[in-house]
Amino acid sequence: MQRHYEDWDAPPPSSPLGQRLARFVALMGATFAITAAVIVTRRLSEDSLALLIGLSCGVMAMLPTLALGFIVWRREDAQRCETAQQQEQSQRQFGYPGMPPVIVVAPQAMPTDYQRAFGAPNATAPWMPQPGHRTFTIVGDEE
Repeated sequence: MQRHYEDWDAPPPSSPLGQRLARFVALMGATFAITAAVIVTRRLSEDSLALLIGLSCGVMAMLPTLALGFIVWRREDAQRCETAQQQEQSQRQFGYPGMPPVIVVAPQAMPTDYQRAFGAPNATAPWMPQPGHRTFTIVGDEE
């Protein structure tokens, strides 16, 4: 009996080239890793092999803690972004809540005993306030 083209089953849809290439690279990487592990473990001494196994187990024990820390960090970052968006939205809606306070801390005056170190008893040190009238300009003040 002769089969016609219509009787044949359609070929299964093939996966994209990128997916097939990724599978091939993963298979080759796994094969290389297993081969390298077998070769290295046969050549190592018992002490070196024990050290390698201990280090591997230590790293594997650290991974859950690292994953948990990453999850907590992502959650806090999401909350921080959410509160920042809420604050920004409320500032747009209600305007800026007010001028932030401005605190100016004046430096401490130097004692007068330092004046005598510069020579003449009437000499003024460069860091001492100079006599005269001082003027101040307040930035942002309405005139």
